[in-house]
Amino acid sequence: MQSKSFNIVIYPPSNISKRAIAISRNLKKNGGLFVLDGKKYFPHITIYMTEFPVKNIPKIRKILRGFATKTKSFRTTSLKYRQNEDGYIDVNYRKSKEIMELQKKIISLLNPLREGLLRPKDEARKSEFGKEQQRNIMRYGYRSVGKEFFPHLTFTKLEKFDKPALSKIEKSNFSFDADKIGFFYLGDYGTCRKLIEIFDLS
Repeated sequence: MQSKSFNIVIYPPSNISKRAIAISRNLKKNGGLFVLDGKKYFPHITIYMTEFPVKNIPKIRKILRGFATKTKSFRTTSLKYRQNEDGYIDVNYRKSKEIMELQKKIISLLNPLREGLLRPKDEARKSEFGKEQQRNIMRYGYRSVGKEFFPHLTFTKLEKFDKPALSKIEKSNFSFDADKIGFFYLGDYGTCRKLIEIFDLS
């Protein structure tokens, strides 16, 4: 059965995307392994990253389309900028009731269409994660679910942790009204590499 890795995300408005792209470009000189450009690498907040059979793409699109028409837009609140030990640089968002409910509903609708598949990357490394994340991988095909979900927008990934790189970023408010869901093919480093469809929330 042919399958691919996909990413269902909150797709930010153009003003937020432009600012994220500018920061990503600026970090290129620090060794960024990818640069957000809105063409090959799209700014986003991941909701559900997993493996689906290719044959189920039409069903997924139909479900997300119907879900979007019944879901109200909501405010996302940005918190702090962060660089983790793997070199990813991002801005974190508040785990609001609305964003947690969004993830819960989307996973509930789409998890059956995974048909038990796991991303090859998760299959290979699941033993490296804690018990809760391992359970999430086996149940949902994604480790960052529920308590393990930390919404964020990634600017880039550096080859290694570089503390000065974070201090050079102009820190600004990345809050916005979430009114679009994106369905993408997954790229390297958790990126959104190819758009399938954007769905407008009500």
